[in-house]
This record gives sequence, structure tokens and C-alpha cells, in this order.
Amino acid sequence: MKTSLLPAAAALLLAGTGCGSRSAAPAPEPIRLIVETDMGNDIDDALAFDLIYKAMDDGRVDLLAIGNHKLSPTATDYIDILNTWYGYPDIPLAQSPTPVLNDHAPDYTAAVCAMTREDGSPAFARSKTPEQIEDPVTLYRRTLAAQPDRSVTVLSLGFATELAKLLDSPADDISPLTGRELVARKVKTLSIMAGSYGEKQRAEFNVVNDIPAMRKLFAEWDTPIVQNPFELGKQVMYPGAAIENDFGWAKLHPVVEGYKNYHKMPYDRASWDLLSVVYLLHPEYFTESEPGTVAVDDKGFTNFTPGPDGRHRWLTATPEQLTRLRDCIVRTTTRAPKHTEL
Repeated sequence: MKTSLLPAAAALLLAGTGCGSRSAAPAPEPIRLIVETDMGNDIDDALAFDLIYKAMDDGRVDLLAIGNHKLSPTATDYIDILNTWYGYPDIPLAQSPTPVLNDHAPDYTAAVCAMTREDGSPAFARSKTPEQIEDPVTLYRRTLAAQPDRSVTVLSLGFATELAKLLDSPADDISPLTGRELVARKVKTLSIMAGSYGEKQRAEFNVVNDIPAMRKLFAEWDTPIVQNPFELGKQVMYPGAAIENDFGWAKLHPVVEGYKNYHKMPYDRASWDLLSVVYLLHPEYFTESEPGTVAVDDKGFTNFTPGPDGRHRWLTATPEQLTRLRDCIVRTTTRAPKHTEL
């Protein structure tokens, strides 16, 4: 394992800000980002999106496209609510037509989308019509083709279904490149929440729900992949007390309402998807494995083989880093966004 360390001066700049997003340090080039999510299966997706929007507020992220693969009549509508509420209504949005094997998690998106004001009008505004919701592979191909080479970061917060379909996509009128060729040319890195490496290793949710797709992703995605495994998120619990006490600045907040409708309050929740976002912004908050290769077996277990030529790494964190990660996500999510009416 290696721990990324900040230069001393930068560490001092970041120390007082939790995630360091509003320090006086020169802003790096915004991350050109595509996000694939299973919004609605777990509340960590919604919290992860809060981190992304705050990074957009700070000029750290340029969110190019969002794809959703939870087959729910309200999940993509909920993402549209988030985009609109946070002040980014024009982000292209796609919905997978492919059924998901395990689609029975409590769907908090339905409750939020059904909320109304006293006059009966929707509690949260939307920006997209159904006709504007695209096919993920088409959206991803068009988005990648329009970007400079080796410039796009892909963030996977769910199953690999649509990303595997992207790899299999043929050349078309969007690009003369196949999907695999397009990924190799345009993508810089993939940050993914998936897999397990603990003492009691498990077939993790995002892997086991589409094993062939995740196997293809690790085998054929020809860029570096950074894997955030199940055990890491369990060590950084998002506090339900923050939901109850630290959002008084918002009359009605779509992530807070989602959290309240996911499980009976009060409860804490693992920060699985959030950590894959934080890694993109602050890799120094994590400890990376040596390089190697991840393989997915027939039961959905991920197996890592070290090797100097491998493109894959997986993440852990020291006790000090875990404390910093929790502070980072709580400070960021509980501050008001820049572009919404509160």
C-alpha cells in the first residue's frame, strides 16, 4: 500500500476546510465527469451527488452526463429534481432500458417525487421532459466523442450494465470508433464503487447484480481503474444526526427528504458512493494499493492480483484518513449550495 501525501503547505491550506474545496490554493482544471448511477437503490447515491454539485459550485467538476440504471418510474425524475434544485438543470440525463436483477431496495425517490406543497403543486421543480431522457450508450458515445483525448473521468456508482454495453457498442454516425476504442482514447480514469476485500469477503451488491457486465468492465476497460470496496464505506458512516440538525438553512431539501424516506430515522449510513467522489477530488485522503489486475469470478467475488503492469488499484484508509473523510463529507453536504433558492 502507498499513502498519498500532500506537500506541507497544501496540507495547511486544506486543514480548516474539511474537504479543502474553498481554500486559497490555485484551482486545478475541472474534472470532466460522466456519472453512472443506480439512484434509488441506496441513499448514498443521493449524498454522492450532493458532493458532485458542491464540487461544481467550486469549479472543480464539469458534469458532462448522467446515466441511471435503476428501473424505477421515479429514479431518473429524482435526478432531474436534484439537477434542477442544485442549479444545474441542463445536464444531459439518460435512463437504462435494461432490467436490473435486484431492484427491490426501498425506493426513496418515489416518496420525494410525490411530495407536494400546500397548494398541491409539486414540492420540487423539474427541468426535463420524458422525450429529453436519452439512452445511456448513445449519450456516453456522443459525450466522449466530443471531448479531448484522455480527458474524461468516469464515475461508476452502481452496476456495470450500461458501461459494459458501451464497451460493446459498434462504430456509428457518432464516432468511427467502437465503444472500447472510444473509452481507451477519451477516458483518463474510472473511479468505481464495487467489490470486497475484507476478512469476510463478500460478493458485493454492485458486482453480483450483473456479474458478466462487471467482469467485462474490469477485463476490457483499457484505462486505469480505482476501486473503492465495500469495507471502506462501512468505516465512514454518514451520521443521521447531521440530517436532523444541520440542514436548517433549507426549507425543503431533496437529499434530506430522500434520507428520511429511505429508512426509519434516526440512522447512520455507510458512505460507499460518496468516497468514490471524494477520491476524484482528494486522492491524498486515501491509501492506494500497489498496481495489479482485478478479476470477477462466477459468484461475484473480486480478486486482485498485484503486478507492475496492472491498471487497477483499490483503496483503503488509515485511521487518520478515515476521520478526515468523515469530516470532509459532513462539512460538504451540510453547507448550502450556491445556485438554489433556499
